Amino acid sequence: MPRYFFHLRDGREHLDDEGVELSGAAEARSQAVVASAEALRDHGGKFWQHTEWRLWVTDEAGETVCALRFSAE
Repeated sequence: MPRYFFHLRDGREHLDDEGVELSGAAEARSQAVVASAEALRDHGGKFWQHTEWRLWVTDEAGETVCALRFSAE
């Protein structure tokens, strides 16, 4: 199974160097939504301090599979 890496920029960049094995890009996109919700839940107070958060998923070749952006006003 291919490995996907979930990275987050929330004023700082948090790069995933372990990744997770998933069945394909569709599952990686679904997991990106879950990971985004978890990040907002766990670090929501910090979310209001920056103009934009970005979560992006890359494959083993380093290609971006998907990206989600969040902003608060």
